[in-house]
Amino acid sequence: MQPELEWVRKGNSHVEIRYIDQGLHRTPKNMAGLVQEQIDQTAGYATQTVLAYGLCSNGIVGVTARKKELIVPRSHDCIGLLLGSPAAYKKAFEEKPGTYYLTPGWVAEKKDPLGIVENEYEPKFGRETSMWVMEEELKHYTHISLINTGVGDLNPLRQRALENARIFKKEYEEIQGNLGYFKRIIGGPYTSEYFFNLKPGEQVTQRMYLEEST
Repeated sequence: MQPELEWVRKGNSHVEIRYIDQGLHRTPKNMAGLVQEQIDQTAGYATQTVLAYGLCSNGIVGVTARKKELIVPRSHDCIGLLLGSPAAYKKAFEEKPGTYYLTPGWVAEKKDPLGIVENEYEPKFGRETSMWVMEEELKHYTHISLINTGVGDLNPLRQRALENARIFKKEYEEIQGNLGYFKRIIGGPYTSEYFFNLKPGEQVTQRMYLEEST
């Protein structure tokens, strides 16, 4: 989400953004400790700390507000952030629950299904087995949708997304993103519709998000 966050941050030089390795969404057990480390490092000078993470497969469960309030998006993952609101993500999911979303960042860094096959699975298992594994992972999906956030040149990413859809025999769609959530992350307001506001001593729990879904 770096291109989108940097686009929104223009003119807000007082805002510091710290980026963590993109691949953590595939190893969520490693995420909480690294996120907490960044929070603790900035605690001495930051007036406010805002995460740009959703629940991310429980990756941020256990992250704690220590001496200062911690502001956390009310989103299960980054798709909600890219679509602009929890409500927009819920609506999109209800309309087409069999959608595999591709973000511009994932496609650019080859974290798309085809990239995972080529760079992660194939060196270990060979092409044929790797393709079978990915087809099994995608078997419940009917669509592959690329989110167009309006930042940067989408055309080469679109071609890659189309290739994913063709190879894995899914319907291709493009969905319009919205930078509104990113604007709120950078400059507020941090209202309860979009964020959890954790007081010192409170920590992120899965229950917070489960209650959102009921």
